[in-house]
Amino acid sequence: MLARGILVLLLVGASTTLGFMIYAGDPSRVWWWFFFLPFAGWALLPYAVVGAAARWRPFNGASRSVLCVAAALLSGISILGLHSAFVAYPDAQSGLVLVFLPLWQLVGLSPFVVVSRYLARRRAST
Repeated sequence: MLARGILVLLLVGASTTLGFMIYAGDPSRVWWWFFFLPFAGWALLPYAVVGAAARWRPFNGASRSVLCVAAALLSGISILGLHSAFVAYPDAQSGLVLVFLPLWQLVGLSPFVVVSRYLARRRAST
């Protein structure tokens, strides 16, 4: 059940991130898509990291719970941050949020992934 919850949280956050990227961009121009595709990979990297961590074996309830909290924080902070940057307080530099947010997310997620892997390995060794 937690695995599906993690997946749903990651899908909501990733689709919201892509939605804000399209909202902030100019998808009617062909050249825009050439820049969008690699940039979208960078913006979705934190979601891929948590998704990959959720697929690693062996797992137990505690390690999946940690990843579920990480997915909830990742998606929630992304949605709030992007809404704040593009809707509530739009600015000419709002696009920089899409550049730096994935880096901050990766740094913030690393303790969750490490603790989750530690809990999974500790449980597997006993």
